[in-house]
Amino acid sequence: MFIDPINTRMAFLPLHFSRNRIEHIIDPADTSLADRSGLRYYLEVLVPEFSGSSTFKRLVKMPGSEKPPTTSSGSSVYEGAFYQLDELLDGFLENKKPASGATDMAIISTLTMPYMARETVENNGVLLAASTKAQPNQWLLKAGLSERDFVAWGAVFFTSYMSANRPFLTWQPDNKLVSQQQPEYLAFLLNISPTPATLIRRVRITYRDGSVETVDKGQLSGSQAYQVVCLPCGPTALGLSDQVVRYEVWLADGDRNRISEVRTYTIDRQYRSQERWLLLANSLGGWDTLRLLGEGAETLDTIRTTAELERPAGAPADFAELRVVAVQGTRTLTVSTGYFEQQAAERLRHLDELLLSKEIYLADSRGHQALELLTNTLTDAQDNTDLLARSFTFRLTTPQVNFSTLPAAPAIPARLTAWRGQGVVYMLDSYGKRTGYGRPLKLQKYYPDDNSTFKPITEKPNQPGDADYIPDSFMPEVPAGSTPYPSAAISRPTTFKRSTCTNGDIGDVAIISIAAGKYGSEISQADADSKAEAEYSQLNTQAYADQYGTCNPSPELYTVAVPAGHWHYRANDPTRFAIEWREYETDPILGNTWAIQGQNRPYVFPQFSNDLDLPMTGVWHLNWRMYVYGTPGRNVNVKIWQNGVLRVNQNAAVGIGFTWCYLNVTGIFEPLQINLASGDKLYFKVTQL
Repeated sequence: MFIDPINTRMAFLPLHFSRNRIEHIIDPADTSLADRSGLRYYLEVLVPEFSGSSTFKRLVKMPGSEKPPTTSSGSSVYEGAFYQLDELLDGFLENKKPASGATDMAIISTLTMPYMARETVENNGVLLAASTKAQPNQWLLKAGLSERDFVAWGAVFFTSYMSANRPFLTWQPDNKLVSQQQPEYLAFLLNISPTPATLIRRVRITYRDGSVETVDKGQLSGSQAYQVVCLPCGPTALGLSDQVVRYEVWLADGDRNRISEVRTYTIDRQYRSQERWLLLANSLGGWDTLRLLGEGAETLDTIRTTAELERPAGAPADFAELRVVAVQGTRTLTVSTGYFEQQAAERLRHLDELLLSKEIYLADSRGHQALELLTNTLTDAQDNTDLLARSFTFRLTTPQVNFSTLPAAPAIPARLTAWRGQGVVYMLDSYGKRTGYGRPLKLQKYYPDDNSTFKPITEKPNQPGDADYIPDSFMPEVPAGSTPYPSAAISRPTTFKRSTCTNGDIGDVAIISIAAGKYGSEISQADADSKAEAEYSQLNTQAYADQYGTCNPSPELYTVAVPAGHWHYRANDPTRFAIEWREYETDPILGNTWAIQGQNRPYVFPQFSNDLDLPMTGVWHLNWRMYVYGTPGRNVNVKIWQNGVLRVNQNAAVGIGFTWCYLNVTGIFEPLQINLASGDKLYFKVTQL
């Protein structure tokens, strides 16, 4: 039996790590203001009223000032006002530990949250015109990367990295060795569009006799974009028999197309004289199980509070003049991992998660016991060592004041409680539009015998997988396919050009069209539009351009709307050309040459950029200079068309890798007299000879 084919039609949506630095920057006010001392910037942050709610409330309005402008190389730099939001927002998110003995998939809605930001700028107490801006809502995940990885991957982890790897929310090494009773959990972030209406936990099982089968092990409906789904995946939770030697787990959509990576587990059938399991919250918001096979010891430390009594006259000999007023015990556990039997270096490094975890539990047959890690130091990399093991010391966080040895308690009859729905949330299809069904937004605990509210008032999200979940029901007043915020249409060329043209034709872009209203949102217009933009980004590839792009036999006859006071630059190979303007040495350079990269000024473009609108106004148009790149010591042929008319067709020698000339000055191309006018469209073509 094969592993399901991967779903390639999904776009991965961006989020922020709430445990890494989140900066919001308000752009500087009008740079022409001579006196900037009275400028005050304000950022208003809004968060949902309740987990899963589409209604937002104001959290805080923060004042700020811009960084003073600086001058560099004759240019003035205005950075605006900076606000740090990660510590403010992270507290609204919460890790939710899987229930002991859980077997069904469940949605965790407290790990992610959207937030909105509104900007205003005042000058001496007066609101500046057009300074009030509502920024598109953004999403957070209660997770973080190491500082070094965040610099490199923070901006693209949820899009590029997750699209390429489809990871579960864990860094633990794959091919894990587990015992039959060991609890294991995987978590997957649903930052995907379209969001599958049904999620299926799929397992490929290998038996002792070598036979293999792929089966469904439960499914979940009603999930929404940006939620996290938890998959219990231990052998017992999956109902695997003692004939299983190996199994692989992944998450699939309702059509059994795989949406996640595949994780592999081997069941350890060896006898182990001791075995313990630690359940810990990892850095990505999931829960990892650490199997400890080494020797351990438990210690009970007690603290006694005593009082001295006055001995009365005639007191008997056994009268106690010291009385113990209170005794409180603290239990500690010291345990070794045992020698790592496979992937020693990777598993040793993964122990960093244990030291950095904020929530650790000892898992046993009676449930979970909260632990505090007392060990503060770990050698997590060691050269030239064959056998690796580490020991840790924990404190049980619950103090002990009495002793007993009772077994697990049976259910105790108590006043019956139940959960009732509060609010409403509309069920959405995979495109974020309403299906015509709805369910309660949250659940409130109450006593069904008299319908009174349980005290203290207790509420929780109403999410699939919860034992008290209230499923959706038909709402005739809600039209299927409706949405308060339909996405805007997109008709935009790819940034890639077709590379498969023949017969000398030049490849051109493909047009990506996404119909208006294809996506919807319950939160904001920007949220709906971001889903359409995500589809555009997913389709915007070289493969798409090769399939749908056009082949143009006369690319010099291109059509494009050129703004008034500009001329248009296009090259057949933008890596072989560069264009710049400068009249006097004191003038700032315009164009896309390497010397001006990193400068934040109008008409400064990335190196090798193409399809540029370049200015005529305020620029002496005769001073545009062209660079041509080629193989050092060899010739190139250069052709230049102006509005479809061939103006230059000459060869030139390439010295140290490039040559150059002015567009309207006799030089290497003689004569080169191109007088530019507003609206001109120039096409540059180079051929290596």
